[in-house]
Amino acid sequence: MLLIVFIFTFFILFLFGMPISIAMITSSFVYIGLKGMDLGFMAMQMFSGLDNFVLIAIPMFILTAEIMNRTSVADRIFNFCKALVGYIPGGLGHVNIATSILFAGMSGSAVADVGGIGNLNYEAMVEEGFDKEFSAAITIASSTVGPIIPPSIPMVVYAMVANVSVGRLFFGGLIPGVIIGLVLMLYVFLVSFRRHYPKRKIENVRKYLQDLLVAFIQGILPLFTPVILLGGIYLGIVTTTEASAIAVVYSLILGVFLYRTMQFDEFIQSLKSVVITCGSILLVLPAAKVFSFVMTAENLQDYIFHFMTTFAGDNKFLIILSINLLFILLGALSDPTVNIMLFVPMVLPLVVASGMDPIHFGVIIVINAMIGNTTPPVGVVLMTVCGIKKLNYESTLRELWPMIVVLFIALALIIAIPQSVLAIPNALFG
Repeated sequence: MLLIVFIFTFFILFLFGMPISIAMITSSFVYIGLKGMDLGFMAMQMFSGLDNFVLIAIPMFILTAEIMNRTSVADRIFNFCKALVGYIPGGLGHVNIATSILFAGMSGSAVADVGGIGNLNYEAMVEEGFDKEFSAAITIASSTVGPIIPPSIPMVVYAMVANVSVGRLFFGGLIPGVIIGLVLMLYVFLVSFRRHYPKRKIENVRKYLQDLLVAFIQGILPLFTPVILLGGIYLGIVTTTEASAIAVVYSLILGVFLYRTMQFDEFIQSLKSVVITCGSILLVLPAAKVFSFVMTAENLQDYIFHFMTTFAGDNKFLIILSINLLFILLGALSDPTVNIMLFVPMVLPLVVASGMDPIHFGVIIVINAMIGNTTPPVGVVLMTVCGIKKLNYESTLRELWPMIVVLFIALALIIAIPQSVLAIPNALFG
């Protein structure tokens, strides 16, 4: 009976528009109160285990993205990608994807991608003659690589929950991020031919190479950001958290001293944005802790475990399929951080028993979460882009659906080929 009250309270609060973290906390404390448990003790339990040094990396990565977005870094990356792939049929659609791949090495957040360099890409595509809805859809779909190519905020949370190496996770996301970018570029290439979207021609190969070299030189310092991050982690010079702090300092040096495009008031605005963004992310963590306590008290994880083993038996393929279906469904309904905090501990023993490497699994879960960010009914990135650009939700979704199918194809490839994730971490770390 208490379980029904708990679930009913959560869904009613969520459906009436209460933030998911507040709905989780409220429904959990309703359950705890009716159970007659000590509320003070449970309030302490909300924060137990969250004194983790790696969590400091989250606001640092967000601040790096904010600084990069408020300086000329986004323009330099855009110009380099335009010089590099802007002449492929589909032109600025490919530029959109390429910039997301490169900017992913600085932000770690899909929302930061669409709010910063994604906005620049959208405006450029529309100005050149691409349909607004298609431009928005490719901006949304390409943003999924943001938390897959390191650094990645969801990977930091997964590493904490699953007790695995953040560095191995980061390096594991490199090839999958590129795979997703390539399959999206193939889709844009085919659609652009059918719809006769604008394209540029290389009139002079020498001039093309000169323009590319100039754009590369202008953007080389921002492009070094992920090199500094991953290089420091690989060499053991810095931890992930220390690397995130270095990224902030490096972005400030670029914006304030070298490019001189960031003023003091803009830096203050960046800090405010970080506080607002981190407030929502970091509130989810204690909310998920207390919510998870209730689920454990009611043995919900045992029910999920029993259901999956009954459905899949000893079949590794069916086990992985059922887990992916679960996280795809969760991704369409809830926040990635919530899903990772609540459900990864429940299914991880099953994953390990099936023989899947936790690093491989972690990258797959993050990809599921990012696809969920683009799909209704929640679709945070979809809602963000439609809201900022005042676009019709249904029209944008019609353009987005084929791209979501493409993302699932990429996900299937990454699941089927474990070395697409594990090759680089195994080569570097053994």
